[in-house]
Amino acid sequence: MIDYIYKHYDSVASTNDIAKQLINDYCPEGTIISADEQTDGRGRAGRIWDAPKGVSISTSLVLYPTLPQDYIACITLVAALSVRAAIKKFCGLECKIKWPNDVICSNKKICGILTERLFIDGKSAVIVGIGVNVKNTDFPEELEDKATSILNEVASEKEEMREVLKDMNDENYNSDVMRKLVEDDNTELLYLIWDKFNEYYDIFIKSGNMAGLVEEYNDHLINVGRVVKAYDLIEDIEGVALGINEKGELVISTGQGKRFVSAGEVTVRGLYSYV
Repeated sequence: MIDYIYKHYDSVASTNDIAKQLINDYCPEGTIISADEQTDGRGRAGRIWDAPKGVSISTSLVLYPTLPQDYIACITLVAALSVRAAIKKFCGLECKIKWPNDVICSNKKICGILTERLFIDGKSAVIVGIGVNVKNTDFPEELEDKATSILNEVASEKEEMREVLKDMNDENYNSDVMRKLVEDDNTELLYLIWDKFNEYYDIFIKSGNMAGLVEEYNDHLINVGRVVKAYDLIEDIEGVALGINEKGELVISTGQGKRFVSAGEVTVRGLYSYV
């Protein structure tokens, strides 16, 4: 198990960038960076992931794993499992995972993960960056149909229950969760995420692959049984996703047999803008 050291900042450009600075100066494995505000965050493929003050979780973890290159990408999958489980425990929301690095609720993105590997003085380091939309209530127009937050989803669930039961008493519906979302500084959920990561990462490290996590991961994988399209530098692959294997690869059934995708962008029909 990892011994964590928490370092909290009021405002940073990127928690992953702070992690890189700390690694350069040397910091122990298990160093966790978090910030109330992130002004220049990024996701995969250079996408922007900013976090206004107090509404989101922006956090990164420093690891020094001794793993083959092929299995480093699995750490992203471990992180996605951790976020899904933490959100469920925190407020009861049922989320799905979109391979390899998104956590989804109501077919919208609620969390993004960026895992980066770097080599310093001959030593390999991995940074696991996690961004969770917690209290966001509004999103830019281009993200309105693609992004959501825990607060939005809990509030929507509450309104649906009120409408069905014709009961306008807010105290009957997620009152404790709503109060916690409004009043809390996101620390409880932050700790839950990294506690869950410790559990899953321990299983992953002991097996050296995803063998001990494949079943649970596939149970929550939104790609499974749906038409997907994978993009990489060589070719595009379209077919039906079957789940992941022990290597963390997405297995896709095509007209030419099974294909195994280890990296790249994957879209799911009916999710986001892929139709």
